[in-house]
Amino acid sequence: MKAPNQLPYKGDPSDILQHFPKYNLQILCCRYWWLERWEYKELSFPYWRIYYNNKKGAFIKSGDITTELLPDKIYLIAPNTSYSTHLFDHKIPLKGYNLKGGRINSEYSFLNLHKDFIEHLYIHFNIGTPYDNVSAGIFTFDLTYHIKEKINIITKHLSVDNTQFSFYTLLTIQSLIIDLLSEIKEQNWELLTSNYHILKALNYIESNLSSELSNSILAEKCRLATNTFTRLFKQETGISPQTYVRQKRINNACVQLHHSNDSIDEIATKTGFANRYHFTRIFKQVTAMSPAKYRNEFKIS
Repeated sequence: MKAPNQLPYKGDPSDILQHFPKYNLQILCCRYWWLERWEYKELSFPYWRIYYNNKKGAFIKSGDITTELLPDKIYLIAPNTSYSTHLFDHKIPLKGYNLKGGRINSEYSFLNLHKDFIEHLYIHFNIGTPYDNVSAGIFTFDLTYHIKEKINIITKHLSVDNTQFSFYTLLTIQSLIIDLLSEIKEQNWELLTSNYHILKALNYIESNLSSELSNSILAEKCRLATNTFTRLFKQETGISPQTYVRQKRINNACVQLHHSNDSIDEIATKTGFANRYHFTRIFKQVTAMSPAKYRNEFKIS
């Protein structure tokens, strides 16, 4: 028997260095609402979504495919998936949205007398580069006993407290997310790149959006010549480094506009824009609306 603190015997499996992919699970929101109206012309955001409804009547349409959200299923929507939503036979507005609902708590029981509403659990999250860069899509999973138990724990907590989460509830939310992500088949994980140098650049960009991110700086971080890095980046991702940087800054700004109370000036600074005016101009070029209008239309209550 080895003495305490003795080094492992030579050849012990613990001597073998192992490498595991790193991801950064960030929960953006977790809410439990009742909904009478849920008509959105266009929903496409740079984060993952989980939907669970307690009864029939909600629909999401992506491309030519319409999916009814059934109570014996749970749904996972990949980042930047474009889709519309509606309840029952309600018409989708030509522009914008029609939303009527509110938080489920001890005072909402009067709605049980009203047939035309659903209970809607939704969770928004990111897992970081490169795993947020998967192919768009809507994934449907059976509501197993274990998943239902986790949903019950989460909705019970949200019915009492919508702002503070216990460690146990947090672990349950994380466990639900991991359960669903692990059910996505390997071939669906079409990542932007698997090249070591470009992955290093992508991770650096994501962690340093407020800093200068010129091609020369990114190339230096990858220990490549600038021209070599620029050519390799476009070869791997299909876009130039600066187009990607702009895309990530706008994506990050969208997340903050949805899920934070930071001012537009603060968001502009955090996402690496020179000032609010520069940020607004670029944001409007990409999204076709100003940051203020975007926040007003999509802010999570």
